[in-house]
Amino acid sequence: MSRVRATLTRVPLPLALMLGVAAVLSLSWGLATAPLQGPDESDHIAYVEHLAQTGKIPSATTGNASFAADENAALYGYGYLKLQQNRLARPPWTVFAERQFNRYEDTLPSSALAAGVGPISVGKNPPLYYAYEAVGWKLTIGGGFFDRIFVLRLLSGLCLLAIVAFTWLLAGEMLTRRLPQVVATGVVALLPMAGFMSGIVNTDILLAAIWAAFLWLAVRTARVGLTWQRAALLSLLTVLSVLTHGRGLALIPALAIALVVAWVRHRQPLRGTIASAAGAAGTMVAGFIVYKVVTSAAGGGGALYGGEVNLGSRSAFNVRQLLSSIWQFYLPKLDGLAPRLGPPIGYRQIYVQQYFAGVFGSFEVYFPYWVYDTVQVIVGLSLLALYTLGIVRWRSVLARWPGIVIVGATTGCLILFLHVASYRALVNGSDNPLIVGRYLLPMTPVVGLAAAGVIAGLPRRAGVVLGSLLLIGMLALSLGGLGLSLERFYA
Repeated sequence: MSRVRATLTRVPLPLALMLGVAAVLSLSWGLATAPLQGPDESDHIAYVEHLAQTGKIPSATTGNASFAADENAALYGYGYLKLQQNRLARPPWTVFAERQFNRYEDTLPSSALAAGVGPISVGKNPPLYYAYEAVGWKLTIGGGFFDRIFVLRLLSGLCLLAIVAFTWLLAGEMLTRRLPQVVATGVVALLPMAGFMSGIVNTDILLAAIWAAFLWLAVRTARVGLTWQRAALLSLLTVLSVLTHGRGLALIPALAIALVVAWVRHRQPLRGTIASAAGAAGTMVAGFIVYKVVTSAAGGGGALYGGEVNLGSRSAFNVRQLLSSIWQFYLPKLDGLAPRLGPPIGYRQIYVQQYFAGVFGSFEVYFPYWVYDTVQVIVGLSLLALYTLGIVRWRSVLARWPGIVIVGATTGCLILFLHVASYRALVNGSDNPLIVGRYLLPMTPVVGLAAAGVIAGLPRRAGVVLGSLLLIGMLALSLGGLGLSLERFYA
């Protein structure tokens, strides 16, 4: 007991407060969002249930039942499927409906809970997140279907707390003052999209937590030195990323860059270099073996990943067309460029609306457009301020080059990966651009660092005022999103 008390007393008060705020917001999002109404949440829950009941991965391509009997009844018999993207519908949350569903559950044999063998769209995903959630499913002994969804959402909330904690540690490595560190962590804790995604069942929140841990450890390794243990841990986090989602593959080049930066920064002798390389390589080999075992266990058909790495003919890939597509995503079309493939979406829809401010539920709960306009202006001014301060204080920036290179390269790997995957999907005939705001969640600690960088470059009093206004504004966004979600589902 004394050891636990000593550990708690070592947690800085600002971090403890922000962890508490993040926990409350995550729980609030889990309660405000009706069951099965997060993006693809019904499919993710089906994966968890099938894995928990059978120990097997559901198929993405074959099978005669996408959902187990309890989830199938909730979706089709009790109207939860009709809720999705139907703003006029409301969940059947009356006491009578609850009792009726509970009586139905009591009649189900255990074999009916293992029926969701596929096909299911997320069956191509690797199983790490679902195995983590399956623990909660199995521990909810005697609980009903909706009780288990609540527990699964609580486990997702723990991932948000991990992101907040690792952002605090990352900011501590990159910054020298407490105020910017608090702002960086507060931005992450209060980001509406992070809170929303932590309140539902979805792989993206675990992927973001793994990337946050990687960023902190990579920057710390560049600062204190590369050892075989740190190289192995960085490789392990990369393996976990790959085993969480196909987008986790983007961390592999980031790992290579981080190791090179750490080596250049400290110039290890040959023996240390060999030991570090062996630690990284050994962990990656072990991870590859796990990947092959998981792939062979994905019985029922369908390879892992799919959409991120298997998008048709490579002959259709054109670098010039890809660069043109990326240019038009962020900037106006130039004369001579072919029209961009796919729907007319760009940085405003993906970054501003869906990520920085947020779109909730099944993409049908959103802020008034003036809110997105305001957020876009603030983001633009913040980037301009960060660039200006970087030029003015270039010596301070240069002194932190290892961390800046690692953070920038990791973010760039994610964004480039998303654009390449989107382009490959579109150029091979798909109408799905494979890019939405929640896919940017792994860069959330970087957003916090960027905000903190602006605060760190200002005089202390101005930094306190601006940082306070920023956190108050983000809290208002989170509370506003929660209010809109409550109105959507329960008003």
